[in-house]
Amino acid sequence: MSRFPKQRPLTAAQQSYFLKLAFPQFRVETARNKLRCTGVLQPSPMCDTYTVEINYEVPKRPSVHVLHPELRLAEGKTALPHVFPGNALCLHLNCDWRPDQRISDFIIPWISVWLYFYEVWVVTREWLGGGHEPSVKKDE
Repeated sequence: MSRFPKQRPLTAAQQSYFLKLAFPQFRVETARNKLRCTGVLQPSPMCDTYTVEINYEVPKRPSVHVLHPELRLAEGKTALPHVFPGNALCLHLNCDWRPDQRISDFIIPWISVWLYFYEVWVVTREWLGGGHEPSVKKDE
């Protein structure tokens, strides 16, 4: 049992507000209980710049894709690490995300961390970001 009381999910409009406040350069669109957010991230000054898209339907797990540049494989590798089918980024364990949390405070920083370790993986061919490869359930 969780030591935290069950919180109500943030609405798409609330998520939009917090995203625009924290990342005014991102484009955020909402419709009913859905949100789509597109923006540019650079994990560190030495890293490439990436255009990412976040799709979120309250209260499901946000889906994140890199739109540009196309993610490339490390030499000798046949698949990207820590992605779901369709190359949606695997950012966290199910227990790490709750719909009462702000996408701006959790998902976007996790995207930056994933991109940083992706760039390390391209060079070293070893995923140093921890975690585990995602398993896919029929409802995800």
